Amino acid sequence: MQKFDKNNHQFYVIIFIILIVYVILFSHLNRNPNQAKLLSNRIGFGISTKADPILWAKELNATWYLDWKTTPVKAIQKPEYWQMIRLSKDGFHPSATEIIEIAINYPGQTWIIGNEPDNIYQDNIEYTQFTQLYHHLYYLIKRYDPTSKIAIGAISQPTPLRLRYLDLVLAEYQRSFNQKLPVDWWTLHAYLLREEKDSWGADIPPGFQETNGSLYEIEQHGDLSIFTNNILAFRSWMKKNGYQNTPLAITEFGILLPKEFGFTPERVAEYLSLTFDWLSTGKDTNIGFPQDEYLIVQKFAWFSLGDVIYPVADLVDFSTLELTPIGEQFRKSSLSIDK
Repeated sequence: MQKFDKNNHQFYVIIFIILIVYVILFSHLNRNPNQAKLLSNRIGFGISTKADPILWAKELNATWYLDWKTTPVKAIQKPEYWQMIRLSKDGFHPSATEIIEIAINYPGQTWIIGNEPDNIYQDNIEYTQFTQLYHHLYYLIKRYDPTSKIAIGAISQPTPLRLRYLDLVLAEYQRSFNQKLPVDWWTLHAYLLREEKDSWGADIPPGFQETNGSLYEIEQHGDLSIFTNNILAFRSWMKKNGYQNTPLAITEFGILLPKEFGFTPERVAEYLSLTFDWLSTGKDTNIGFPQDEYLIVQKFAWFSLGDVIYPVADLVDFSTLELTPIGEQFRKSSLSIDK
């Protein structure tokens, strides 16, 4: 019988413990390579006024932004930038040549194809044309940059009327190309706007014969309960159509109606605080994104840093180059979420 060596035993125990710790850490880091990025890169803003995104991202503690256009920037730059291709009845902008140039020289980008195709005041195209343009641009970008991520352009709000627009897009894609619509990110705008022909709000999607949909009143424009229920409905719709394992970005939300309708800076700041809290913590194991601890939303961007037409929710006062009360709340909420 071999003599027991206490020193050797301790040595092997230590080696075993080190191996176990290594395996646990390694498996955790590789369980989901995108999770760390999702958790640390959620909070952003839209820029519709000429401004320095790096400066204001630092001031606001934001990590990403979009400006409804394309720009030749490196994918690894901070804050993260999302490209956007705009659509219209005449086609798309920028040109295919410009898109290819960015795809080749600045790989790894996230590209949003379209902006509110369902809205007569934005891209304003019927679902059939949107489907064809999306297909063309998806494969154009992937051909020249296989590492790119493609995000489908957001509808104005996830109401039953506009979810039907997306139902038609999915059906048209399946019919035309004999496959499920491919997408790396779903995007969504989360406003509360009246759907009525020739009224305030989002009107009716192009090509639809209805004269009304969700008839929100002005006082409901900042209703947190409707806001959250609509986004949950959209996540349910994603699951129903086989996209639960796709991340969701809210690329526009906020308040558009002016102070004269009761949306004071204090009220807008409170709305920002409440929506940020929910967007950063809302989970549902039935419909949430499994790779992100079942959170409903993976990224969100406030509208906007500063806008000439809709200034009520501006984060920055560009006349003084200081944060507005809404901007101060953005920074406070963002820092709190990061803790």
